[in-house]
Amino acid sequence: MRYIEEKAEDLLNKLRFNKLPIDPELCAKKLNIRVEDSELDDDISGIFVVEGDESYIIYNRFESSVRQRFTIAHELGHFILHKSSGVFVDRKPKALYRNSASTTGEVLKEREANAFAAALLMPKSLIDKEIKKITDTEEIVDKLADLFVVSKSAMSFRLSNLGYEFW
Repeated sequence: MRYIEEKAEDLLNKLRFNKLPIDPELCAKKLNIRVEDSELDDDISGIFVVEGDESYIIYNRFESSVRQRFTIAHELGHFILHKSSGVFVDRKPKALYRNSASTTGEVLKEREANAFAAALLMPKSLIDKEIKKITDTEEIVDKLADLFVVSKSAMSFRLSNLGYEFW
């Protein structure tokens, strides 16, 4: 999914975002996407809607701030990668399994939006820069998660996907 990394990097360069933490809400606003919090059902993290020339992101106000940031970045991924497609309602995964929806492309679009969110919030170039400053490898995930304002699990997945191995 190198093209997704490039799309996220291009957006960050275009918006001149090169300091931590990356602000996904400000990214959206600079792209003229309205961002709102709302009381969504417990199983819904966010919604991305395109209506004509207007786009907006709604995120669940009851989730943690790091989850909200990831959700906004994920919905931005739909905007950048899939905006002609209409409405995306992103539910919290209950289980990963193959079913009829697996062949529709929706699962792929969700994976792509997750990859975009990770690349946007945790750009490889900034990870490479910050990782050199950390001497205690046992604390790398925690320290990077704090710096990038993401969950520890998101940072752990990102580092693994980038090929870093510390354990």
